[in-house]
Amino acid sequence: MPERQNRRRVPSPKVQGEDSWIEVTRLTVGEAREVQMKQGDPDVDAFVEVGKIYARHIVGWNWVDDDGEPLPLPKDDISVIDSLTDLEFAFIADALGGSEEERKNLPSGS
Repeated sequence: MPERQNRRRVPSPKVQGEDSWIEVTRLTVGEAREVQMKQGDPDVDAFVEVGKIYARHIVGWNWVDDDGEPLPLPKDDISVIDSLTDLEFAFIADALGGSEEERKNLPSGS
C-alpha cells in the first residue's frame, strides 16, 4: 500500500551540535510558492510570515538555547523563531526543502 514519505528526521550538528536533530514534514508546492512570494513582497515581514509556515512543519526537535535549555516547538510557541540564529533558520529552510543531494537523486520526471 502506498504511503506518503512526508516526515523525516534531519541531523543538525552544524547548527546545534552533536546528536541534535530536527523532524519535519515537507512543504507542499503551494506552500513553497507562498514562501517565495512572501520573500519577494516588500509589504510583508517575510521572516514572520515564512516563520509561520515553517512552524507548521517542525514536528519535533531536540534543539536548545544558549543556556542549554530545550527550545519549545514553534507550533507551541511561535516566538521561538525569533530566538533562532540566522544559520538555524536557514537550516530549517534546507531541511523542509530537502537537501540538494536528495533533489539530485530523485527519479527523472519527479
